[in-house]
Amino acid sequence: MIIFSRALCFLIQRLPILAIVLASTIVQAQERWFQIEVSIFTNEGVADRLEEEWEANRIELNYPEKLRRLNSVANLFLPDASSENDQIFNGDPSKGNIEKETRNRMLERTRPKSRANRRNFKLIDLAREPYTQLPEIESDFQQTNQALQRSPDHRLLFHGNWRQAVTQQSDAIPILIEGGLAYDNQYELQGSLTIRFNQNQDRVVLDANLWLTEFSIIQNTEEVWSLPLIPQHLRNRKKDFESTLSYFPNNVYHMNQSRDMRSMDFHYLDHPGLGLVVLVKPINL
Repeated sequence: MIIFSRALCFLIQRLPILAIVLASTIVQAQERWFQIEVSIFTNEGVADRLEEEWEANRIELNYPEKLRRLNSVANLFLPDASSENDQIFNGDPSKGNIEKETRNRMLERTRPKSRANRRNFKLIDLAREPYTQLPEIESDFQQTNQALQRSPDHRLLFHGNWRQAVTQQSDAIPILIEGGLAYDNQYELQGSLTIRFNQNQDRVVLDANLWLTEFSIIQNTEEVWSLPLIPQHLRNRKKDFESTLSYFPNNVYHMNQSRDMRSMDFHYLDHPGLGLVVLVKPINL
């Protein structure tokens, strides 16, 4: 009888947690989840890029609302990147002290992060964690990516593999895309991908709003390109080493395409400057 009472008390104490888990399970059962895998690469051929004319005054680049990044597994477990190491250095501003402080901060960032002060800690289930990069073993693009990396005609700029609930267009959440080389606060490849249902909700649709930029330290005064800033809440932390050079966008290749996709089929979006392959798989959680 005592054992039964203790077990009953244990369950009663955890009823709120069980109710939350049950409600979450019911909601997920009503949603339609998919695994999305995408690789984006350059077309390096000059002839291909010259197939179309690219004029700065005819291209309007922007980021959509509700934009978010893909999570990494490390970001789910580690505390937010904010510590005394990011504060302004107020010591003796001699060259030796600044170099010593810089080394100390760099070493601090390579050490394992403490979870002692982590708030709202939760157990992570990667199968049900949306917008999180999956491990390589879950990838169907390993051979494709290897072929792209070996090819002289292409450069792999971005690879993403994640799971999410797919919704109608009004509720869809765009994903920030960055890839390639970094130039100050910009990347060669930038833009967004949105995964949503079509109007009949019988096909998954990919909306690709991407731009590939050629940078130079010499500004092109004939074609003045303007790149949008990433929304403030999505910008990366300040880099440890800042370049003393200024870079200018001298040419931009804009991909603005939508594609209705059949599940379990590879789909290819072609473009003079870019290429994109995508695979969408329905999953049961």
